Amino acid sequence: MEILDALPYARKKRKQETPLKALVFSRPGGLDQIKCVDLDADIPGPNQVRVRMTSVGLNRADLLYPAGRYFFGPEYHPPYGYCRLGFEGAGIVEACGTGSRWQPGDRVGVLPLRFDVSREGLLAQSCVLPDEVLVPTPPSVSDEEAGGIWMAWLTAWGGLSVAGQLQPEQSVVITAASSSVGVAAIQTARALQARPLAVTTSEDKVKPLLDLGAAAVFVMPPHSDEHSGENGERYQHWIRQQTAGKGSDLVFDAVAGPGIRELIRGSARRGRVVLQGLLDRRPMDVHAGVMMKRLLTLQGYTVDSITEEPESLAQGLSFIRRGFADGDLRPVTAARFPLTQYREAFAFLESNQHIGKIIVNPHAA
Repeated sequence: MEILDALPYARKKRKQETPLKALVFSRPGGLDQIKCVDLDADIPGPNQVRVRMTSVGLNRADLLYPAGRYFFGPEYHPPYGYCRLGFEGAGIVEACGTGSRWQPGDRVGVLPLRFDVSREGLLAQSCVLPDEVLVPTPPSVSDEEAGGIWMAWLTAWGGLSVAGQLQPEQSVVITAASSSVGVAAIQTARALQARPLAVTTSEDKVKPLLDLGAAAVFVMPPHSDEHSGENGERYQHWIRQQTAGKGSDLVFDAVAGPGIRELIRGSARRGRVVLQGLLDRRPMDVHAGVMMKRLLTLQGYTVDSITEEPESLAQGLSFIRRGFADGDLRPVTAARFPLTQYREAFAFLESNQHIGKIIVNPHAA
């Protein structure tokens, strides 16, 4: 009998609290290794709460982590040797340990990369989490959408404001613009009074991205080997048109790979390129001469650089809460799936057809 097949039996033998459904895996691999199983609902200890998850946002990390391709690898914890999954979510506090600052009924979101995904992964009906990794859900955001806001908007705000130093009236090129982070970056740039220029891979996404606030949209075929040819020339012509010949002040790039060459070539003097994703894992083609001549900055960035720094985190949370309250920021949900339909949800994520966040509802039938 496989380890995961034994979990429901083990749960009954332990006779603790009401069971919960959760996504787990017991060995590295793809979707075929992930299973939806019954686990015991843990009892919160001191300065912990148990959160009934109402929505969970899907991320590329949920695909990379089980495959052993994320920034850190999975850990398989005893006694059953499984690893949980789920990097962001939100819900309602249902039980508190001693000393907790939260109360049952509080609406809370979970700060990304501030908890142990392998033990506390959020693709589950409930999770026990430390007090300090939770933040209040903005009143204007529904429970059904709250699980998809913090990863996207903290990534966007930190990448544009802190790493990218974006200023009012400046231009920012946003690649993978239809992703949840891309959509958040478009809205964030607008809220910062900057000019968002979106790059996507599909003509079908042009109008929706314009409707979401992009000032202009460029279509670049995915993983093309012609970036230095016709596609590259098209991009250079487009970026000169959009910036009155100056070039982009900032590039917020989720792709990397050979295509970064054209993003660098299209940057203005003293421009900045912030690399926040690796959708194209081929080697980057960095034009060193252009970097030197134009005094450009190329910087790597991940959201934990914000969530682990108290001052930056406080500033980011304040900006995001104010943005949702004022209506400058709003969730964009591409689709919702029950937890039991996780295979369909992951397949939709892999298809790259969506615009915005894919949400999993752990309690939907």
